[in-house]
Amino acid sequence: MRTVIERYYTQHFVYGKEDLEDQYVNQHSNGLCIIGIAPSHPVLTKEIVKIDFRENLLNNEVQGTRKKGGFRLQKDTIICEISCSDSTTYSLRSCIKGKLLEVNKLLLTQPSLLKSHTSTSGYLAVIDPMIKEEFFDNVGMVSYEDYHNHRNIPMTKGPVFLKDSSFEE
Repeated sequence: MRTVIERYYTQHFVYGKEDLEDQYVNQHSNGLCIIGIAPSHPVLTKEIVKIDFRENLLNNEVQGTRKKGGFRLQKDTIICEISCSDSTTYSLRSCIKGKLLEVNKLLLTQPSLLKSHTSTSGYLAVIDPMIKEEFFDNVGMVSYEDYHNHRNIPMTKGPVFLKDSSFEE
């Protein structure tokens, strides 16, 4: 059976401004996006000491079914900074233009989740993109396959069963 991410999310990647500092943008079938770090990111090979979210983003509150009050993010808005034991720091960006719905506050107390559960509970933020129809035309965003081929990372996907075969391209 395919993984939950493969089944319900369209996976995209954004190449980092610095070498290999890439991030993922997983868009759910409802349009919301999960932002996190890609498998090639150098922070995954280091010991994370601290994760600092921007104060205004940390205090972000949304209300109601239309999620009013969410902080507006630009493509290059820095969501957080990660400090490592070797005194390097990494700035992680929102990657898309949209409204911030939630930051993963669990990372403040358990920064190791960023390494151990990168694509699930180690996400950075949930964002509602401004224009969902133009999301796939976003410059700098590449598909799962293109990213893994470019970075020479083996593609691993769950097995496809007969009932899932209609979803394959």
